Amino acid sequence: MKQIIPYAHSLLEETITEGNIVVDATLGNGHDSVFLSGLVGESGLVYSFDVQEEAIRQSEKLFAEHDVHNVTTIFNGHEKAGDELHKRHVDSIDGCIFNLGFLPGSDKAVTTSSETTIQAIEQLFSMLKPMRYIVIVIYPGHEEGQAEKDALLNHLKIFPAKKADIIRYQLVNRSDRAPFVVAIHKK
Repeated sequence: MKQIIPYAHSLLEETITEGNIVVDATLGNGHDSVFLSGLVGESGLVYSFDVQEEAIRQSEKLFAEHDVHNVTTIFNGHEKAGDELHKRHVDSIDGCIFNLGFLPGSDKAVTTSSETTIQAIEQLFSMLKPMRYIVIVIYPGHEEGQAEKDALLNHLKIFPAKKADIIRYQLVNRSDRAPFVVAIHKK
């Protein structure tokens, strides 16, 4: 059985290949971007968003350590992803990951929010190619994370089934506040 992050990554491995264009909607410490960089290879591109300069700095150090050159960091919220990608002449994407919550080891008051996350999902879903995934790792273990989880799941429950299949991967014998994965597979 795969743990949460390996499971999230395995979904993306199913459909992302060399030369693809993908999005890390929540850069954080850069680990998802390094993973995506490996999937798309030297001919692919990763666009990574974060609102904290600290996250950008830490991630760029990680990229240098791993000799990663195909990640573009964007100092902006993921709710601006559509505009930022269009500025860069990107009209479609091959996959996306969100790792919600706060930057590990930083100010826990700075978190993702349901409002911006839902905006970002809507924009990125419209750019997502068919038969591809948006993968979301949800962390309901803190107050804002719980509110974000509730709003996001309520939004996704009414998402048209003719447009996407949406799954939830959660360890049942863990606390209700344990992280879990939601994956949107575009039809």
